[in-house]
Amino acid sequence: MILLCSTAQLQAEATGTLTTSNGKIFDANGSAVVLKGFALSGFESSFTMTGDLTEGTNSITHDWDTAMYRAKLMGFNAARLEWNVAGLAASPKSVTTPNCDIATAADIESSLLPPTTTDTPQPMGNPTLPQSPPSIIGDTCSADLPTTSTTDRFVYMANYLCGQGFYVALVYHSVSISYGGDSSIQKEASWIADWVSLNRLILDLINEPDAYGASWTASGQLQYNVGTYYLDAMDALYAVCPGCLFQIQGSGQYAAPTYTNYGDGYCTNSSLLGSGSNPTQFFTTLLNKKYVSQVMLAPHVYGPSVSDQSSESTGTALFTRLSKSFGYMNKDGFCTGTTCHVFAVVLGEFNVKMDSVADVAFWSSLVQYLNNVGEGADGKHNAISSFFIWAWDANADTEFGLGGLVESDWETLNWAKMAALIDNSTRFTYGMGLVPWYLPGYILPAGTEHCNAVTVPLLQQLDVSMLNDLHVLSRNLHVLSHNLPGV
Repeated sequence: MILLCSTAQLQAEATGTLTTSNGKIFDANGSAVVLKGFALSGFESSFTMTGDLTEGTNSITHDWDTAMYRAKLMGFNAARLEWNVAGLAASPKSVTTPNCDIATAADIESSLLPPTTTDTPQPMGNPTLPQSPPSIIGDTCSADLPTTSTTDRFVYMANYLCGQGFYVALVYHSVSISYGGDSSIQKEASWIADWVSLNRLILDLINEPDAYGASWTASGQLQYNVGTYYLDAMDALYAVCPGCLFQIQGSGQYAAPTYTNYGDGYCTNSSLLGSGSNPTQFFTTLLNKKYVSQVMLAPHVYGPSVSDQSSESTGTALFTRLSKSFGYMNKDGFCTGTTCHVFAVVLGEFNVKMDSVADVAFWSSLVQYLNNVGEGADGKHNAISSFFIWAWDANADTEFGLGGLVESDWETLNWAKMAALIDNSTRFTYGMGLVPWYLPGYILPAGTEHCNAVTVPLLQQLDVSMLNDLHVLSRNLHVLSHNLPGV
C-alpha cells in the first residue's frame, strides 16, 4: 500500500501529500507524479539490510548512501523497501566497512556512464554530475546506518531515501508459509497492527497473495479472503493516517483463461474469468469508502522465464490479458450502478531476463502496451507510466536468474536493463521513460535534510517503539485503533 494521500486534490493540498484522480497521481501542487522506482530487498529476511555491502572494492559498492546516490542519478525517483515482522525483529548485522577505499567523484561519474559498446543511449558532449556524491564519515563506509536495532535501521533508511527526494514504498513481503515465510499474516488483527505501526510511509499491503493460496474469495492459509484483509487494513490505517494512498495487488486469477501472474488479477467480468476468483464484491464495497481515491492497483507482470506462460506473453494475447485484468480499471474504471471510479495503476513489480529470446519478445510487447502505442494501443486502457522494477540488488533473484540493476560485482550497472528502461535505445524502440543524469530532460529528485514534503509529516509520527513489540500485539483491532499515538 502506498501512503500517498487523499480522496481529492483539495485534501492533497491541505495535507501536503499525494492523491489520485482519474487514474493519475498528483502532488499537493496539482502536478502529475510518475514513479520510476526499484525494489530493495533484505528486510523481509534475516539479512537486516538491503543488498550486500561486502562486495566490490571501494565505496561505490561498500557505502549504501553512495549506492542510492547512483540510483538517483540514473533517473529513479522511487524506492520499494521489502519488510516483514520476522525480518525487523532479527538482530542487525554489521554492514560497515572500516578503512574503506573512498572512490573519487571521477570514479563515481565514470561508473554512471554507459560503455560505447552498449545499446544504451549515449551522452552528448561532456556532462558533469548535477550533484556531488555523499560525504563519508572518516574512512568508514555505511557508518551512518544504525546498529541499535533492525527497526531503527529500517526507519533510518526510509527517512534517508525520502531526504534524497525518493518516494518510498514499504511492501509487506513474505514467501509462502510452508516455505518458512512470516506467519504473522495468518492472524489478521496482528497483521493489521503491524501495518498500523508503520502507518506513516508509502506501503504495499500484501506481496503476491497467491503465495498463501489466498484470493478475492478464498482465504487459503490466511484467516479471511484477500479483499477482507485489504478493507480491514485500510479502515484501520485511514483512521490513523488520512494521508495514505493504498497500493493493492491482485490475486486468484493465474489459471486459464486469465493467465495472470502472482500479484496480478483484478478482472471483474465473470464471463472472462472462468473459475478465477472475482473481486467484484471487494470493489463494490471499496467504492463506498472515503479513501477510494487513495487506492492504486499494483500488478506484477513477468515474462515466460518467471511465469512459464509463453502463450499469453506477446502481442494481442498479452494485451488482452492485461486489459481484462487491470487495463480497463485505468480507462473505464469499475462501475456499480451509475457510480464509477478510475484507478491509478503502477507496475508494482517486473523484470526481464535480457538473454532470453522469449523474455525480450515479451518486453517488446509489454512496453508498447504500457506506453499505449503501436499494436499495444488496444483502446481498452490508458498509458501506465509508473513502475517499480525488481530489483536494484544483484542478489535479489536467485531462483530465475533475472539479475538486478547492478551486475554481480555490485559496481557495474546492468546497462542492458537500463537500455530497456530508457527510451530510444538501439534495441528497443520504446522504454519506460527513465532519464539518467547525462541525457537531456533529467530531473534531480529534490529532498530535504530529513524527508521530502510527501513523507515528513508521516515519518515524524511513526511509533518506533511499537515496531519493537510486534510479537506482543495481541489486542483486538478495535482497542488497537483507539489507543495508538496520534489517533
